[in-house]
Amino acid sequence: MIKLNGNSLTPSIVESIANGEKVCVDPFAMEKVKLAHSILIKAALQGVKIYGLTVGVGLNKDQEWIDLNGKLTNEVIEKSVQFNINLLRAHSVGVGASIEKNIVRALIAIRLNNLLSAHSGIQPAIINSYIAFLNLDIIPVIPVVGSVGEADITIISHVGLAMIGEGNVIYKGKQCIAIDALSDAKVPLIKPWAKDALSILSSNAYSAAIASLALAKMARYLDINEIAYSLTLQSLNGNLSPFNELVLSVRPYDEVDAMGDKLRQLTSGSSLELSDPSRELQDPLSFRCGVYILAALRKYYDEAYSQLYIQLNSSDDNPCVLLDNIDEADYSDSVVPSANFETLPWVLALENLQLALAHNGLSQVQQIIKFSDPRLTHLSRYLGADKTVHGLAALEKTAVSLGTQIKLLAYPVSLDYLPVSGGVEDIATNAPLSADRLLAQILYSFDLLSILLLYAAQAIDLRVQKNKMLRLSPSALNLYSRIRDKVGFIEADRSLSTDLSVINQLITNWDRNCH
Repeated sequence: MIKLNGNSLTPSIVESIANGEKVCVDPFAMEKVKLAHSILIKAALQGVKIYGLTVGVGLNKDQEWIDLNGKLTNEVIEKSVQFNINLLRAHSVGVGASIEKNIVRALIAIRLNNLLSAHSGIQPAIINSYIAFLNLDIIPVIPVVGSVGEADITIISHVGLAMIGEGNVIYKGKQCIAIDALSDAKVPLIKPWAKDALSILSSNAYSAAIASLALAKMARYLDINEIAYSLTLQSLNGNLSPFNELVLSVRPYDEVDAMGDKLRQLTSGSSLELSDPSRELQDPLSFRCGVYILAALRKYYDEAYSQLYIQLNSSDDNPCVLLDNIDEADYSDSVVPSANFETLPWVLALENLQLALAHNGLSQVQQIIKFSDPRLTHLSRYLGADKTVHGLAALEKTAVSLGTQIKLLAYPVSLDYLPVSGGVEDIATNAPLSADRLLAQILYSFDLLSILLLYAAQAIDLRVQKNKMLRLSPSALNLYSRIRDKVGFIEADRSLSTDLSVINQLITNWDRNCH
């Protein structure tokens, strides 16, 4: 069971919860949630104008809905409840296919963790509903299309809708009406009031959920991709000089120096350390510049991770309840309008990562094509064997197709928006689209890497036929051996789709400790 506290959630933990891990809440964080709710109500009782509580939202911020007038009567509370329910209903306008279960679980976990930072003012009882939804596996049915990335309000509102018993959920493997599932699970319906509805729906948790799952996959991709580059270079009989320590010191980019050190470790003990008169003086740029490409990929992953980590462990609420700015005589400075829902810091970081991933992918396409040329490899054309007719020639087309997909998905989307809400909300980032494109890019990148590794393994076998003394570095040998445990040498033409699927499965689930 994972304990959430509002300040230590990571993409890998999000992935674990998305895959079914249960959660609990740090008691200290829960006490802060109670304090924030108390501050919010006291501010409202003092007549402070509060967005989403006493006045409407969006362009309707000029319309007063609830006037506490210093009194918290049953009539006022009921009016507030109706306002909140209407707000949830009015914002539940997503369309399209349903969001996948793991993403829904991820967004619920992220929003729960955000709320535990205690700046929303949500009533503590609703925290228990988030916990129940995760631990009892109650999955709101949420349409996938509707967010422009300045808080996923039209998406996440469906979670609140389910909490009041409306809409549909997946429960015990079947779709049913939310109120029936909650009744069976003995989860009480929430009674949202004050700023509860806005606290539920005004969040970037959907976008952050996709981004978290993407970065969790990306972490595995980075590790195997760097080992794969080492194996690929060894299968080419390439040059180590581009990441020679002294060579890199002449142009001291920190991330390139670090990657150079890693690549020297990954190729240590291989035949590339020995002189070979048949080795080309210089390799094609797709091989030679690998240290720079891999360094950029690692750098922009680290940047995206650090930016998203802040998003996962902070409040993106508007207005913001401040726990350390309390004046009991005047709470007007304790509930303050904010722009903390802005996703630009981590969306731009994702887009940088997407560009780096595209450069990596296009480089790998070129490597694959180069393996077909005997003038460069000094091996058979298309890496064919004695009994093959066409070798690996056709795979070039699949690789180029994947490279095109990866490249197209790298084009930034954060600039494509239109003003909404009467012109008040006049900028956006398309955060969920950006995150979704990164996730798709990563999946295609695993496909492309599977092709490259099939080529590399074939080239190694052909090279061993010519040189029985060929030696691979330990990490490259481990990867090569694990591929060969599942996919044999291509000595005669066969369909390669199954082989590629098997390699993909191997590298997608690569154990970071197995090398």
